[in-house]
Amino acid sequence: MENNLLDLILLSEKRKNVLLLLLEGPKDIETIKKALSASATAVQPQVKKLKEQHLVVQEKNLYKLSEIGRVVVEKMKPLVDTLAVLEENSDYWAEREVNEIPPFLLRRINELGHCTIIEPKMDYMFELVPEYVKNVRLAKELKAAISYFHPLFPSFFLEIAEKGIPISIVLPEPILKRWVEDYREQTEQYLKKENAKLFVCMDCERIPAIVAADNFMAMALFPKSTVFDRKYVICFEPDSLVWGKELYDYYEQRSEQIKDIGKYSYM
Repeated sequence: MENNLLDLILLSEKRKNVLLLLLEGPKDIETIKKALSASATAVQPQVKKLKEQHLVVQEKNLYKLSEIGRVVVEKMKPLVDTLAVLEENSDYWAEREVNEIPPFLLRRINELGHCTIIEPKMDYMFELVPEYVKNVRLAKELKAAISYFHPLFPSFFLEIAEKGIPISIVLPEPILKRWVEDYREQTEQYLKKENAKLFVCMDCERIPAIVAADNFMAMALFPKSTVFDRKYVICFEPDSLVWGKELYDYYEQRSEQIKDIGKYSYM
């Protein structure tokens, strides 16, 4: 099966899609045609080639992966999904400091699935990104790591805490200093809420801005060569929510919980 097997899988979009479809379970030719939006004359020659290479077998009118085929496709799918994630927003990933994503999550970046880019428009340049605000307000549980200072953040997250929503926030030390110095009252009110937690990370100045909620995840990485621009990738698929929570947890575990800002002599 040498290199011609690799060519068989990767040089035809239809064959690749047939294999991924059959990973879900056996299918008849009509189901395959419908799923691929293709005619029988377009699909059947590709299925025949997969059968000839023993990746697909036929039982009556159903096609399914052979045992070898399943091994191949289960290894292939993460690669295909990873390429899909990176290609969808290729400029973003190429220009960002992805090294701040821990290796165990970077290897699983395929779990993000379909994501879009959100960023402030000119008429919202000094406000919070509307899509960000809308989805945070719909959340029933919220975890956020904040890597940049915005004067609206202290009151915005206090508003979320006052709704009784479980909320945890990780701040790098310089950002915490600004919150305590400039927004001490809001910070103290936030800490009084039983449902609200605040953490400080002492060595996290260029961490991703992360939102891990029950309804979405969003992440803003620092650009490699320019200033922070508040450009987020936002994702809604279930696997992405788990991935985002693990990323947040990674930074929370490197942080110290704050229960009384009086212990921090920033003034």
